[in-house]
Amino acid sequence: MVKLLIIADDFTGALDTGIQFKKYGICTQVFTKTRIEDNEINPDTEVLVIDSESRPLTKDEAYLGVLNITKWAISKGIEIIFKKTDSALRGNIGAELAAVADAAGEESLYFLPGYPEIHRITKNGMHYIDGELLENSVFGKDPFEPVKRSYIPDIINEQSFITVRCVQSGEKIPESRKEDSSIVVCDTVTTEDIDKRLEELQEKKCLKFIAGCAGLAARLVWKLSFEKKDGQMFRQTKALYVACGSLNKITEKQVEYAEKTGGFERIHLTMEQKLMPEYYQSRQGKEFTEWLVKLCETRKKLIVDTFDQDDKKEMFLEKHKIPKASVRFRISDSHGCIVDEILKSNIDVTILMTGGDTLMGYMKKIGCTQIEPLCEIEQGIVASNIICHDHTVQVISKSGGFGTEDVMCIIAEKVIKKES
Repeated sequence: MVKLLIIADDFTGALDTGIQFKKYGICTQVFTKTRIEDNEINPDTEVLVIDSESRPLTKDEAYLGVLNITKWAISKGIEIIFKKTDSALRGNIGAELAAVADAAGEESLYFLPGYPEIHRITKNGMHYIDGELLENSVFGKDPFEPVKRSYIPDIINEQSFITVRCVQSGEKIPESRKEDSSIVVCDTVTTEDIDKRLEELQEKKCLKFIAGCAGLAARLVWKLSFEKKDGQMFRQTKALYVACGSLNKITEKQVEYAEKTGGFERIHLTMEQKLMPEYYQSRQGKEFTEWLVKLCETRKKLIVDTFDQDDKKEMFLEKHKIPKASVRFRISDSHGCIVDEILKSNIDVTILMTGGDTLMGYMKKIGCTQIEPLCEIEQGIVASNIICHDHTVQVISKSGGFGTEDVMCIIAEKVIKKES
């Protein structure tokens, strides 16, 4: 029976939260569609994760999508609804939190935003990344979703007029006001802050509607009664192929490090190759993917990235009348075309995809709506299985903002088979 529903706004978020439960053998299902039939949910499933794919939507579209999922969960009698948020507060934070709070009615939504283990904390309602105010961090310069504020009530109220209250560490949660929907933002400076707040919510029977990132999920797993079993492990393959769809500066540094230090071959996609998915139907496109397939067979570590190497993108977009809003989807579609050809060749390869849009784009291309998380290779980096062309493929997902500089080298060391 489903005890917990997690609503994530992108695919990597769905996986890095769902894996917090799956790695302890808790029966967890991850769906990439929002309408789920009863017969699709396994009887043993205790944790259900739905990717609403609402990160790039308008605030109104995101609100409606999350509202409908939440109402569905309430109608099914699911005990706890967890709105998963980005640990750097990207996306439609205000609209989606308001959607859950509105569906909750008289119950408050408790928001624990921080992830202290990776130095993302909330103090006095202000959010910090590695000791810097959020707006001054790398996420304030995100190419798609720059976060321009650090005070969480301000971030929420950019998209909603809902009542927001802040509670400091050590301060008791306020009594719920029955007359309106509300969000209570709880300071999360340390992991102990999260544990104590969850215990307080349990004692007061308020642990019903909560929000936070994977750091909250990692603590929640120990506060609820689940049937735990031995977790699964990833398998080693002959090669690692990195489809780098993220444009995040953190990922760019990781790619540069992997190329210079880790022995990775690196290929930059041209403007046409990354922004014109139809290119892959042309003779040139087919020759390019054939060349990449051969490269995968001879190179154990290969990165294909979409970082801009010059300032010609604006001219290219204007010339081809491509809206800026579609860039992220065109990039993910292009990566999907390449990955599909690689996997059709039956090479023994693990596919590492960076950026939530990248893996989701490929899943849509092959019509896959479920994924099986296996384990966390590194914090926030998840190995999973998907069914593709009638066989099981191992994929690794990494959010653009996650991981140390050497993370791709660490993954390669773990995943690639050693020569005997």
